[in-house]
Amino acid sequence: MSGPLALPAQSHSALDDALIILRLAFIYALLGLISHWLARGLIGLTASSLHIDTQFLLIDALFAGLIIVGSLLAACLLKPAGAMRWLWGPWRPARGPMIATSLAVLMVLLANPLADWVNLHIQTNLPWPETSSAPRAVTPLLDLPAGRLLLALLITIVWVPLAEELVFRGWLFQGLAATRPGLLVALPSTTLIFTLLHSFYSPGGMLVIALLGLLLGWLRWRYQQLWPCILAHALYNGLTLLLVALT
Repeated sequence: MSGPLALPAQSHSALDDALIILRLAFIYALLGLISHWLARGLIGLTASSLHIDTQFLLIDALFAGLIIVGSLLAACLLKPAGAMRWLWGPWRPARGPMIATSLAVLMVLLANPLADWVNLHIQTNLPWPETSSAPRAVTPLLDLPAGRLLLALLITIVWVPLAEELVFRGWLFQGLAATRPGLLVALPSTTLIFTLLHSFYSPGGMLVIALLGLLLGWLRWRYQQLWPCILAHALYNGLTLLLVALT
């Protein structure tokens, strides 16, 4: 029996489109608010006894973990029948891994030159001047002790890509693809929201994230599977960290 949030197989009218988008917006907002509230509450129980680096890492880990669990529940609400197949796509071999790897490498190679070029040509008016002597509250990633470094790498390369892909190229993309415009709505919408989630980046950095979102959305559409998107996202994060370490 389908629940009140269950999506139709395909939209047949403007009303269907509106109801699909409202369902997704409601679940997206609820998932974000609950995950944020629970992560802050859990970390608040032990914050006084933890180093600030560990606090940030645990908040990231808890938030991403709650997003993962919430995304699996969201898929069950949106598609009560065959939720996991709808979310992950068919379990069949594909050329996705090779294409995903190539796209991740390409994005890493283009990221810094493209971001630097954009930042050079866009004037940003900061409310206060940047100074090299400003105190740093958080230890740079590669200066972390071994245990915290390993945790940071696991969160950055595995945990966060999995959480973000379950939302953006998972149920959100699949839900929007059920509207009448299909890909014409799903691809730009998920890319825009994905980019705005990283709005604390520089303008060049946001452009790179937007291009990454488009490529990940294309991977989902092309292969109808989620795991190539997770692979590409994880490789992009991992290779970016490696490039930072080597420069």
